[in-house]
Amino acid sequence: GGGRGEAPRRFDALRGLPKVDSQEAASSTCLAYVVRAFNTQKDEQRQLQPIVIVETSYTGPTHLHAPARLVVALEESHEDGDAERWLVPGVSGNMPLGPCGEKVQESLAKRGMSSVRVVSVERRSLASHRWLLAHLVDMLATGSSDGAVVGAAASL
Repeated sequence: GGGRGEAPRRFDALRGLPKVDSQEAASSTCLAYVVRAFNTQKDEQRQLQPIVIVETSYTGPTHLHAPARLVVALEESHEDGDAERWLVPGVSGNMPLGPCGEKVQESLAKRGMSSVRVVSVERRSLASHRWLLAHLVDMLATGSSDGAVVGAAASL
């Protein structure tokens, strides 16, 4: 419910990975990994190793169904006039990856995870966060979990 006089729906936090034991569950579930710029190689390892472990488990023979998955790279806000590059869509209508997203994509590819989707989202940018929400909804609505690597970031 959610109508008048009804208590709002409450969502419980998940403890562990989402259970996807059917195609229906997989197509209505999205797992987003959020990473920030790497400060050191140890920091890179600390942030990416859990992604590699989870992705390996989803691509193994024991998983018939997997949720849509993507990596969200948090980009720093652009106040140096470079924001214009965030506003130019690519051929597919998606925005380019930012510096953090490019590094994450490169680092994942070195680990054999080049099929993991990576998107860039600019911190403190309402437009960028709106794009991410719309992108997640689109992923769920279309069942899009192909391995395409896309990027998006916007600035107000």
